[in-house]
Amino acid sequence: MRDLVRQARQELIRVGLFGDVRAEGVVPDLILRSWRRSISSSVDSTSLCRRHQDIDTDSFLCRAAGPVLDRWQHQLADTGTTLFLSDRAGNIVARRTSDNSARRRLDRVHAAEGFDYSEESVGTNGLGTSMVEKRAVYVEGSQHYNEALAALVCAALPVCAPAGSVIGSISLGGPVEVANPLMLSLTREIGQQIEERVRAASRPQDLALAMSFMRFTNSRRPTVVMDQESLLANTPGLPYVSADSHVMLWELLNAHDWSTSETARLQLDATLFEVVARRVLDGPRAHFVLHYSDLETRADQSSDSKAAVRHIHTLAAAGAGAADNGLVVVEGPRGSGRATVSRDLHANRRAGMVLEVITVSRGTATPWTAVADHLAAGTDVLLRRVEDVPAGETHDLSRLVDQHRAAAAAGQRNSNLLLTVCVERASAEVRALIDEVGPTVRTEALSQTPERIPGLAKRILDRIDPSGRHAMSPAALQSFMQWSWPGNISELTDTLATLVREVHASVIQRRHLPQHLQEAPPRRLLTLIETAEREAIIKALNASGGNKSEAAVLLGIGRTTLYRRLRHLGLDGDEGCL
Repeated sequence: MRDLVRQARQELIRVGLFGDVRAEGVVPDLILRSWRRSISSSVDSTSLCRRHQDIDTDSFLCRAAGPVLDRWQHQLADTGTTLFLSDRAGNIVARRTSDNSARRRLDRVHAAEGFDYSEESVGTNGLGTSMVEKRAVYVEGSQHYNEALAALVCAALPVCAPAGSVIGSISLGGPVEVANPLMLSLTREIGQQIEERVRAASRPQDLALAMSFMRFTNSRRPTVVMDQESLLANTPGLPYVSADSHVMLWELLNAHDWSTSETARLQLDATLFEVVARRVLDGPRAHFVLHYSDLETRADQSSDSKAAVRHIHTLAAAGAGAADNGLVVVEGPRGSGRATVSRDLHANRRAGMVLEVITVSRGTATPWTAVADHLAAGTDVLLRRVEDVPAGETHDLSRLVDQHRAAAAAGQRNSNLLLTVCVERASAEVRALIDEVGPTVRTEALSQTPERIPGLAKRILDRIDPSGRHAMSPAALQSFMQWSWPGNISELTDTLATLVREVHASVIQRRHLPQHLQEAPPRRLLTLIETAEREAIIKALNASGGNKSEAAVLLGIGRTTLYRRLRHLGLDGDEGCL
């Protein structure tokens, strides 16, 4: 039988991935599928992968599985078998055997802690294949893809978290002489015991998230379940999530007024998809279930439904028809990102084309002739701060706009004139002109649009730190979203520039931020009692030099209570809180 299995494997390797091999009655379909995946991954069938890395023996999985493995190692003594535990990446994180000769034999095939036994590295094997198939597997002798493992047998199954996600695998293996199908039943029992310990060690909030994930998800609709600390996504939902989007959505949803409706619709900045969010109150804290959909698939929305959607600077849509008449007007308060929005609109419509930027100043004459010449030559021009056009030059601005719009309408030029203006600060004549042409896009202060902060912060970092030495932790980004930014984008830029200059670590963490950012209150409206409590905790932390145990004593509360209140009031500086 084993010779026939080896012949089938060698024949499949010879004919290639899509070749036809007569393996019916010789090789189980599960093994044949794994062989084909191994060929697809270009796995070497004659020599083993030696990829090795340091492992975390104090990981959540190892802590949960350790006592179970120790107990079964004692019970399996003198059976010639070995227990293996791998993490979700296929790296062996624990091995239990009482046989020194078995240990030496396994070392020769790198079946030891730290070595990679994922299917894409060593081919068909219990640890790796069980995670890919998401089911129990039994691999005997030559069913292993790699010839070096042909003398072994193993029974394995994936280890799953309460939400059903695979977090590792458990395998019982040994020489083919001890092969017994009952090994699979024994491995199932060991795996169930590990999963029970995983479930018992999970936080009540994690279990609540897992229950919502199983209740609200299906295999086709992009779905995410999240709280402040964790995020679960099904496969269709993975492209929609990141650390930045987690921070942004948590802040938006936590600050939303849920008293009028159980759901909220969000259309996020510069995207063509919509999020329908539901708040779930099961468990110790509220969490959210999010369903994503493309706007194109919602073309049949009723007007009432569309009115419920929160539109936030959908620049892609604005850019599609913004400059049909050659004119783009971005209106909003100073510091709200008008120039950034203008550059985005230019890039969306005229990618790779030059953009001349001219800033109007009350103390300097505006080069109106030069602006007109650029436009006539086909070059886009961004005229910033039009509200500063002096009263004596408003006719120049009006004439420039009229001439350019007429030339664009007649098809004589395809250049764009982009204007940024704050109508509240403009003269009556400029306001009248803007009212006539109408703004293309309106921007708001950062305090009104915190969802823009993650994207702006990334772009500013890309500009001031072109080498990419710095990134922001989710906790630091959350503090950015909680701050009111009275100086708007200028303040944001100055803050990031200071951090890039002064922080030597590659990741900017919350503890690196200025004190006022670390102590920024949550965006949800705090009660008077919560506000007073927050101020008292900040004073206690300052008085104790940040020592939470001492702060708890000063406040007259337990340390566990303090940690809970820190998290509730947005004062938790732990980088792992998101």
